[in-house]
Amino acid sequence: MHSIEQDLLPGCAWHQLLCDRPILSIVVNEAGGHCEARSEIDVGRRVAADVARRPRTGHTSLIPAGLPVWGYSDGMARFDEVRLILDVDRVLEVTGGEFPVAQLADPHLVFVDEPLQTLARLLAASEEEMATFVLFGDSLVTAMIGRLSQLNVVRRASDRRLGLTKSQLSRVTDFMRDNVDQPIRLLDLAKLSGLSSSQFGRAFRVSTGTTPHQWFLDTRIECAKAMLADRRRNLVDIALETGFSEQSHFNRAFRTATGATPNAWRRLRSN
Repeated sequence: MHSIEQDLLPGCAWHQLLCDRPILSIVVNEAGGHCEARSEIDVGRRVAADVARRPRTGHTSLIPAGLPVWGYSDGMARFDEVRLILDVDRVLEVTGGEFPVAQLADPHLVFVDEPLQTLARLLAASEEEMATFVLFGDSLVTAMIGRLSQLNVVRRASDRRLGLTKSQLSRVTDFMRDNVDQPIRLLDLAKLSGLSSSQFGRAFRVSTGTTPHQWFLDTRIECAKAMLADRRRNLVDIALETGFSEQSHFNRAFRTATGATPNAWRRLRSN
């Protein structure tokens, strides 16, 4: 996954998008003019009315492996893009072999899908914190792959929203509790349950009412509360022992969860 922020000079510009693997390109912001993916360079092909009709919320293009496509822009000051390079084996692993791989062989240029746009914006906005919240990034990418698999594909009746068994849920939650100081990937949890990443994410939410990322974050916060009860423990050590690489991330996550900073929460409990 690449998060791209590109500032442009005035006028028309283009660059070739070509890769030996399929590309999912999601433009999440257009400032100034417009940009799009084209099968060939033809600056006169699009008329003004064409551009005016298109929503200004960004757009998505699915580019097959080995197909030369041109990224064209006109009058742009800046655009922000999230680009996924799709490894077919990894995509099949994430979806439990249920992804319609043939769909990746057909170009699908400049379409709008709000769920993909929303997920891509979350990825771009959370880029600086991905090192601390690896599970969150994994979950977003898995959700994007799951959404892509649904486009132009009739969902099968067998795709039911079943939860985890008690033993599956116990293995997964025990693993997260025992590793609060470590980054955990969605694939690790899925393997513990014997499911694909996308199957696991859906099943975990059915069983718990929340996402794996949020459950793991809540567990980290609860562990931090227990450590804060011991006033001899300093905040930097508590942050590291609960998996936060920086105290600023710890403070922000703790305040979001409790309404108070760790230091203020400790003072309130000691009074």
